[in-house]
Amino acid sequence: MALEFVSEILLPRLLAASVQSTLFVAVVWALCKSLPRLSASARAGLWWLVALQLVVGVLWSSPLALPLLPAEVVEQAAAVPSQVTVLPTARAIAAVPPMENVSSAPFAPSSWSWSVASAWLWLLGLSFMIARTLRGYLATRRLLRDSRACKDRTLLHALQLAAEAHGLRRMPHLRLSASIDSPQLIGPWRPVLLLPADHPHTMHADELDMALTHELVHLQRNDLWWGLLPAAAQHLFFFHPLAHLAAREYALAREAACDAAVLAGNRHCAREYGRLLIRLGIAPRPSAGLASASPTFHILKRRLAMLQNTAYTPRVVALVILGVVAVLGVMPYRIIAAPAAEAATAPRAPVATTPKPSAAPVAAPAPRVAATPAPAPTPVAAETPEISPAAGIAPPRRIPAPPAPPAAARITRGTFHLSASNNEGYVLLRENNSVMNGSMEDLRKAQRLQRNGEELLWFRRGNAEYVVRDAATLERFRANYAEVARLGESQSAIGNRQSGIGNKQAAIGNKQAELGMKQAELASRLATGRMRESEADARMAELDRQQAVLDKQQAELDAPMAELDRQQAELDRKMQAADARAEQRARQLIDEAVSKGVAQPLKKG
Repeated sequence: MALEFVSEILLPRLLAASVQSTLFVAVVWALCKSLPRLSASARAGLWWLVALQLVVGVLWSSPLALPLLPAEVVEQAAAVPSQVTVLPTARAIAAVPPMENVSSAPFAPSSWSWSVASAWLWLLGLSFMIARTLRGYLATRRLLRDSRACKDRTLLHALQLAAEAHGLRRMPHLRLSASIDSPQLIGPWRPVLLLPADHPHTMHADELDMALTHELVHLQRNDLWWGLLPAAAQHLFFFHPLAHLAAREYALAREAACDAAVLAGNRHCAREYGRLLIRLGIAPRPSAGLASASPTFHILKRRLAMLQNTAYTPRVVALVILGVVAVLGVMPYRIIAAPAAEAATAPRAPVATTPKPSAAPVAAPAPRVAATPAPAPTPVAAETPEISPAAGIAPPRRIPAPPAPPAAARITRGTFHLSASNNEGYVLLRENNSVMNGSMEDLRKAQRLQRNGEELLWFRRGNAEYVVRDAATLERFRANYAEVARLGESQSAIGNRQSGIGNKQAAIGNKQAELGMKQAELASRLATGRMRESEADARMAELDRQQAVLDKQQAELDAPMAELDRQQAELDRKMQAADARAEQRARQLIDEAVSKGVAQPLKKG
């Protein structure tokens, strides 16, 4: 029973979630690359959403259906017997051999063996991941068992004050261990803060304060709990490289967010904090906790580079980005054929006459619907072809659709509102500025009615569909959205200016990152004794001077960017108001078109 559940239910969900995550990761990666000012907390949230999408894809039993496949996909699938069975239609089922013949088909055993083998491989991989995690957890428990409670009253008092300053209701248990070289936070149920047993000799007071602050920020952010989801995604999708990428990027952004919180109290301690990160060095993360040290040298370099970025995108913008990505990317979906396209290619039942003999057996594949159609028969109510045991499958027929231009993307600009309402929707097709309030299927229906780029209005009310080609009605509908179009052009112009300033800021940020790497290299050479302190201070002073120049240039760009953000927000407010007025007026114009008879009803089928 468990093996059947894995092979028939779990594996298809894992595969679907893996495919969807590929696009999701590409979007998140592009956002992080194109928005260098995005805060580390926002980046951590984006990568956490990738892990959430993977887990939800496994748990969600009914993904959202997106009818995006064109009609040609349905026709091609109908021509291949091995693909017909995946189409949930009566026509496809009618073209499949009877069940008693399927069980004896030569390909059935190998197909079943492949699914069983895949299920076994997944279970073995999951077992290996769980065993490795359990082994790490036991090692962490041994580390805690070998540690000793901290008796230093001064350190305990300082930790209590810091915990209260970060809003923690209770401070973590503080213990000392001779087996670690950097602070570690173990949890999440009963968090324990582990310090090196010789911390008075390895860390100065300021360094110890920064290290403790870093770990307390982890507790304040509940990172030990939030990190369970990416870990679960890594276990379930151990075979998927993007699941490991998302977990790694989330962990890096999480550490960078705590680093930024440490620097928020004193922005002038960036150099000292960078030296502390270098001194803590490289150490593997505990299986059930977090460590101040970086797990790899590459992660250490990226953390040092992130210390130079002190200008962040406004919190409201970051929350909007997270909200949009969560709504559009986390929900599992599956792409299916468009209902209208499928209906257009659906074979019609033949006229009830004496069936002609056919040489093809019942198990033969159905003829390709896209072949040259026979003369159109009289329409009947039945939708599926009749099957005669003696004569086989009757040749499918269909009523040829009227010639129409292909539903290609002819829209270059416009105002689009995606809505899943089943009651109403409308599309105004124009050459330069189209308007839509409905679904992508509504847009495709309107495009199929358009002839030679003409302007038209298509809308639906419940199950009824209409088209308007009256010039006066189209002019009124067009004028109704004139203000919305004007505001959209203004927003586009401001967006171009923001993009130009953002490119300049990104270039300055790259230079700042290069200087930060040079400062980190100097600090490393000084810490390892490969450079005299006087020489390092002189070079560091020159780098600080260059950094100050870049900071000034960055600050000079912040003011115009803030002004453009204000203008954009004002335009957004005006756009919402104008859009609400236009939508209300559009419904009135549609009502008038129906009442005056200028709206032509469309027949279905």
